Parts: sequence; C-alpha cells; structure tokens
Amino acid sequence: MSKPEIEFQEGPAPTELVIKDITIGDGPEATPGAVVDVHYVGVEFDTGEEFDSSWSRGESIRFPLSGLIAGWQEGIPGMRVGGRRQLTIPPELAYGPAGSGHQLSGKTLVFVIDLLDVQVQPEPPVIEKSEGPAPTELVVEDITIGEGPEAQPDATVDVHYKGVEYETNEEFDSSWSRGQSVAFPLGRLIPGWQQGIPGMRVGGRRKLTVPPELAYGPAGSGHPLGGKTLVFVIDLVGLP
Repeated sequence: MSKPEIEFQEGPAPTELVIKDITIGDGPEATPGAVVDVHYVGVEFDTGEEFDSSWSRGESIRFPLSGLIAGWQEGIPGMRVGGRRQLTIPPELAYGPAGSGHQLSGKTLVFVIDLLDVQVQPEPPVIEKSEGPAPTELVVEDITIGEGPEAQPDATVDVHYKGVEYETNEEFDSSWSRGQSVAFPLGRLIPGWQQGIPGMRVGGRRKLTVPPELAYGPAGSGHPLGGKTLVFVIDLVGLP
C-alpha cells in the first residue's frame, strides 16, 4: 500500500467515534489486548492539516493498543491484517477537551490506519495461592511448552510476567498491568530467573517458585522483598 490521501471532511465534526473500512484485510484479527504494527496518517478534522504520519518517518510502528488513545483502542479491534481503516475521533476519545495540556486537545482527529501485523497477547495468568511450606530450592514448572527458539543462559529475553509473594499470594509486579512485555538480558536478573528461564522456548509459559537466596536475599537485605519466597509466571514472547 502507498500513503493514503485523506479527503477534507465536510460538515460538523462528529461527537462519537466514526469507523470506516477502506480495505478489508484477510489476515489475523486485532483484539483489544493486541500489539499492532501499523502505518498511519493523522490530520485535523477542521483544517485537514497533517500532524503525524509514520509514512513520513519511512517505517511502520509497533505498539500495544492499551497504551494508545481511546479512539484507537476502540477503533482498531476487529481490523484484519492487510486492512485499511479510517477513524474519525472526537476530542473525548483523543487528547481531551481544549485546555487539557496537549497541543491537539479539543480537536477532532482523522486517522487512516493500515494494519500490517498483529500479535495477540495471551490472557494474563491467574496464580493460585501456594499451599504448604515454602520450598528452599528453585521449583520450575512448565505450564505451556513453546515451539519457538530456546532461551540460552546469556540471552536477552522479551517476556510478560506476573509475580506474587508465596505466603500471601499478593501481587508485587506485573508487566500485564503496564500493558506491554519487557526485554532484558538474563545476566542482569535475579538468580532464580537466570537459572529458571534457560531452556524455555518462545511461546512457552513457565512458573518459577524462587526462594529468597535466589531472589532478593534474606530478610534485612535492604530490599522490600528480602526474605520472601516469590512465585512468577513468565511468558517468553521473544528473543530479541
């Protein structure tokens, strides 16, 4: 596809989101929790002036829908890869009313979006409360075996994860709550991750029960999780 031309809009600006499919794709469908790879052009409804375009930067952009304006979160799901869709978005679903601090606040915006790829996020894990005494050694349990490349001890891993305390089942950290996975070198992580992730394959989900010695040290070590046994469920999304 080439860069779209957005025709000047006639009449009053709509007060609700308007979705218009220009081309129907035949690939995978975008869902509300997906990561999407798109090309897009955005113009102001009143003036037709372009304010942003991935085309002008010469490359598409990938991001989680959950981190975008409400009009995109509501307007992109249902698109299929290969499709082109026009969204006309009122201020309430874009950058808020005039005076809210963004240069586009108070403006109705028109986007034409090409969906190039979609990565559907699996559902966040539910970690059931652990029973019995906390283990003194690392416990590794595979929930789903992936079919992609295998993580090596020196790898950089792209993961979704959720962590809870063993005794209380209280969540202390989760990439799911931030709406996107995170990538980091295994060598910089707690020993429980350094020992527990190698051997996972991309697409897999693994549960690690990590004693304090392989997490943040004994009680009094200065870390708020010192002395605690931790339970993580980790999805290996990729190996950058």
